[in-house]
Amino acid sequence: MNCVFCKIDPNTREHHIVPKAKGGKETVSACATCENFLHKSWSHNELRDIYNNVDTILNDEKFQKFLKWRLKQPIGVVFKSKSGRFRDKRKYS
Repeated sequence: MNCVFCKIDPNTREHHIVPKAKGGKETVSACATCENFLHKSWSHNELRDIYNNVDTILNDEKFQKFLKWRLKQPIGVVFKSKSGRFRDKRKYS
């Protein structure tokens, strides 16, 4: 099954739309590149409160810019950043 976000990568895994740590149960198929981008771009609270469905994510300007870049990349390329915007040693609240 292809990624619900980029539609090109068949190497997918189940991604919780609302983070599991925030009570999310619904999953969709997402490639590592798109999933990494989502988690590097928005906090768990933002994913729960604002970006809590596929359509909202797909229509976001930041995601559209990423998707434009993504569609130019070979399937095997995985998006990674040096550090997560919201990552720290504490648990998410």
